[in-house]
Amino acid sequence: MSRLALPLAPLAVAFAAGIALAPWIPPHAMWAVLAAALAASVLVLVLGQAVHALVPLLAAIAMLGALRATPAPLPPDHVGRLPLPITARVEARLAAEPIVWAPDRARLALDVERVDGVVRTGRILIGLYGPPPPLAEGQRLAIDARLERPLGFRDPGVFDAAARLAREGVHVTGSASAARVVPLEPPAPPWPARVRRFALAAFAERLPSASAGLLGGLVLSDRTTLAAEVQDAFRRAGIFHVLAVSGFNVALLAGAVWTLTRAAGGGRRTAAAGGIVAVLGFAAVVGPEPSVIRATIMAVLVLAAVLLDREASVTNSLALAALAILALRPGDLLDPGFQLSFAATAGIVIAPMPRGTLAASLAVSLAAQLAVLPVALVHFNQLSTVGLVANLAAVPLAGAATVLGLLAVVAAAVGEVAAAAVFGAVWPVLLLLRAVAALAAAVPGAVIRLPAPGPGAIVAYVTALTCGLAAWHWRARRGAGPALAALATLALLMAVALAALPILIRGDGRLRVTVLDVGQGDAIVVETPDGRAIVVDAGAGGPWRLDAGERAVAPFLWNRGVLALHATLTTHADIDHAGGMAALHRLFAVTERWDDAAPPRSVGGALLTPIAPDVPGGRRNDRAVMLRVELGLASVLLASDVEAAGERALLEAGVPLGATVLKVGHHGAATSSTAPFLAAVRPTVAIVSVGARNPYGHPDAGALARLAAVGARVYRTDRDGAVLVETDGRTLTVTRWRDGSVERVCLDPETIC
Repeated sequence: MSRLALPLAPLAVAFAAGIALAPWIPPHAMWAVLAAALAASVLVLVLGQAVHALVPLLAAIAMLGALRATPAPLPPDHVGRLPLPITARVEARLAAEPIVWAPDRARLALDVERVDGVVRTGRILIGLYGPPPPLAEGQRLAIDARLERPLGFRDPGVFDAAARLAREGVHVTGSASAARVVPLEPPAPPWPARVRRFALAAFAERLPSASAGLLGGLVLSDRTTLAAEVQDAFRRAGIFHVLAVSGFNVALLAGAVWTLTRAAGGGRRTAAAGGIVAVLGFAAVVGPEPSVIRATIMAVLVLAAVLLDREASVTNSLALAALAILALRPGDLLDPGFQLSFAATAGIVIAPMPRGTLAASLAVSLAAQLAVLPVALVHFNQLSTVGLVANLAAVPLAGAATVLGLLAVVAAAVGEVAAAAVFGAVWPVLLLLRAVAALAAAVPGAVIRLPAPGPGAIVAYVTALTCGLAAWHWRARRGAGPALAALATLALLMAVALAALPILIRGDGRLRVTVLDVGQGDAIVVETPDGRAIVVDAGAGGPWRLDAGERAVAPFLWNRGVLALHATLTTHADIDHAGGMAALHRLFAVTERWDDAAPPRSVGGALLTPIAPDVPGGRRNDRAVMLRVELGLASVLLASDVEAAGERALLEAGVPLGATVLKVGHHGAATSSTAPFLAAVRPTVAIVSVGARNPYGHPDAGALARLAAVGARVYRTDRDGAVLVETDGRTLTVTRWRDGSVERVCLDPETIC
């Protein structure tokens, strides 16, 4: 048999590199480099030096990737060109099955046809509130919706949802009442959607809810009904990957079809053809996730090689899958699913595998975990310490449950007796799998949270793995093996040092106060001169809400090198201040929990004083706790949601309020920041923590005018993103995270700013 050995891996790497470099290269430079590289390649080939054409050819491929990743201007009729925000009637076609997160919460992906009767194009995402009507993929509908620009948290080290949507071609989002959805035609879902619905309904009908949700994740990567605590256990156990359909599932399906076909007397080519049909159908049902597309392309190539009587190259299959996905969707390069899928597969393919079932299983798990480690840290700040062992039990159980789950779908279509038998067999396997996840997750230190490594640390880590592999392959060579092993060790030490830098450089003698962008709410991180961290409020959270504590505050802290909290302070019980605090208490060790009775204390050289207004019987906002932070000549007053009555009570009590920086009370509401209060504070800098497009009209124009009247420079999280204040007690800098602009304030007349 001949071998399909065209070296595609360098081409895939070059194309991906071009996509990654696209934001920093002007389009005219891309075209110039492409033309020069192609000319150089042709010249070298004409001169008969084909071996030297590789470098210019790869440069040309990289520029093709960069050009493919460069966003094209939106067409004139694109919905993204509308003057947003607006409320409009949208006629569209459902691009995918509705995603139902709760009985009264759903999300629709719509391919727009008309907006207020005018022809428009583009895709939008609509959040529905209330029980949705029966809807199906491909169905036309009309909906009265509020259309807006996508927004995400704009904070250091925090996932930007708006940027991800832009990479996916979504420039408009919206919200609507489910009662405002009007189907324009009856639902007629395509066959993949019907199969998916049938399978999920069969799981829900014949299994308890937790097991049904788990089987839906294993077989179809549908986790919408899987309890959050179960998903968290799988994450902590380091086995969450079994809930994402990937090569594991596709290989099981292809292997099952191959085995059954051969057992029935079919030939190799018949089995391969059946496997291709099954894999393609399965991919259509599951959906176009990067891991599914990668696994499908690789499986089809391997099976096609059998049909053609060729030997397939797994490396080439992996590279071709990457090229195909990135050519169609270049934004997937930055998608965690894409990176995890390709990194894990590459690690397994490249790593040496020992003989013996147990040793090989350990090697596969170790190779995958070493390969995905930088990806897991960059996107999730997570290092699993038990995943290597947990996978030994979880992977076989997940495999058995997946095969039985696929059989259960077929059995449910055949009849009730067959379905009862197969579901009866799969349920104990699911219980065992959940038990493995729970036991592994309960191990102390099962997950270690660390800062995301920077580019230098990742390059050093990849160098260490590469040199380690080379040292193993060349171990018989007396000089090369030890030298490469030493280089691998040195690179690994460098990677660890660079990755740990945010932890090592904490406590540099400066006070830092960061007002995070958490939408309409408050979340403030105080970092004292000795590196300890205090969190004052943590944004919104709770059931069916986007938890700002988990999604914004925690990643910011981890990437700042904060692995434990000295203290937390919840100023009052409003959900937009207190909702995210439970997540922080779950994710971090907290030394102290402060309240309104906490005395003034010195922490690392900074003086922190909780201030509780005495307003008997007053509103909850007026009894919220303020916090005053002082270092040298600098002082910061965090005013929580205190309104006029609370401000008046503090003034009457003679509480010292003067501050260089004021975190404005109650998001800049008209009922806060009264003139007498501002006259007592005399802030040079005022920061308003407020959500964009909030329904309350915050910040109030009158409050902004009063701040301007006392000479305060006003910063707002809805416009500036996170606002970072840093001081050594004599000078103060304020940074707008959104654009990186920095302003300095001199507090000491003798200090040069």
